[in-house]
Amino acid sequence: MIEGMVGKSKLVFLSNPKGRIGSTEVRLQDGSIEKISWVRDDQGIWIETPSGYLGFDVRKTENDEGGFEYQLLRRRHAGVLSGVSFLKAGEQVDSSSGSKAKKGARVKSQMPGKIVRILVQPGAEVKKGQSLLVMEAMKMENEIKSPQDGVIKAVKVTEGQAVESGAELILF
Repeated sequence: MIEGMVGKSKLVFLSNPKGRIGSTEVRLQDGSIEKISWVRDDQGIWIETPSGYLGFDVRKTENDEGGFEYQLLRRRHAGVLSGVSFLKAGEQVDSSSGSKAKKGARVKSQMPGKIVRILVQPGAEVKKGQSLLVMEAMKMENEIKSPQDGVIKAVKVTEGQAVESGAELILF
């Protein structure tokens, strides 16, 4: 059984999703049960819920500690969920490491685009959620926000620069 947090809500799959296409039921935090279906493609997954379809690109990267992080990019929206991790059923979150800022953390581009504005300089102290830069991608301006509290070590891009997906933008 897979369980995890989606935002602040707990979600429990009542059977493990397997294969390219399938359906299952999930128990929501309020105890209600909802049926979902999924279709996997080369980039991620489409999920059908009673309220409609949601598409996500799933990217897996190795972090500085040798573990894996996942990024979920909601299709057709500018939103990006970074630093997403998945736990196996019964596995607990290590709260002692969750509150510490990671040394040498990197903010990377989630998609190709053009840097419109840089809002921070090396040496600046930033808070989690603070805007770092503005990037234009898919004809939309997207604010790239800090994933953590910390000090900016380096800004790896300049205004007007075109960047590819996965390019390093800012180092902590």
